Amino acid sequence: MTHEFKDIYIIQNVHLALDILFLLEKKPHSFEAIQEKLRINSQKLNKLLSFLMKEEWIEQDRESKLYRLGIKTFELGIRYLQFLDIKKAAKPILEEISKRVKENAYLTTRVAYEVLYIEKSEVEREVMILSRYGRVLPLYASSSGKIYLSHFDPRELEDYFQKVKWVRHTPKTKTPEELKEELEKIRQEDFAINIEEYEEEVVSAAAAVYDYAKRVNYTITVVAPSYRMSEKDLNTWVKEILKEKASQLSEKLGLIKT
Repeated sequence: MTHEFKDIYIIQNVHLALDILFLLEKKPHSFEAIQEKLRINSQKLNKLLSFLMKEEWIEQDRESKLYRLGIKTFELGIRYLQFLDIKKAAKPILEEISKRVKENAYLTTRVAYEVLYIEKSEVEREVMILSRYGRVLPLYASSSGKIYLSHFDPRELEDYFQKVKWVRHTPKTKTPEELKEELEKIRQEDFAINIEEYEEEVVSAAAAVYDYAKRVNYTITVVAPSYRMSEKDLNTWVKEILKEKASQLSEKLGLIKT
């Protein structure tokens, strides 16, 4: 076999091995199912599966005989997440959001009982609101904060309402009772809005970002003047964009869709 043909043979086998891994990423498969979907002859498939099993990229269940992803794929995923720069991963997503919405977009995280704005994509408009980049806001008076609160367990939530100092920032700041009534819907939708509850004439919307363990440690949010963005806007087309982009970022953080 010449070097050229040998190289082509190796590349083809690498592609087939990757096809097997991508197939098993969705769910376990039998030998026959893999063969049918990838159209690989039995002899070649046996060799590929044996190699992948030996190197622990896949494993076979003893009872069902189904093939599934192995420990090496898990280790590789963990290594990827360890070296992932969340701000760098979020930046192009935020830029696309701000371009489509024509308003400021941010990545947030939670620090104790406050929301911290850690990355941004801001737009230039005739009327601009104060940047939230680097700022901290209370959980109860921000759309992102409401999402974090909606994922507190009952005991954490009870502690929060007992300990936090509730400040009425504007006439529209929610009372604890009003906020509690919102949280279940917010948790179900992974989406929240804020209508002038922290700053007058400023509105926002946020969507939850999940990691591989289905934890919500981040949100993406849009902040705008109330005269340019109505409550209906936030709950319709802005919501659609934010949830779409939050899902993309969640996948980058290792969330597997079911």
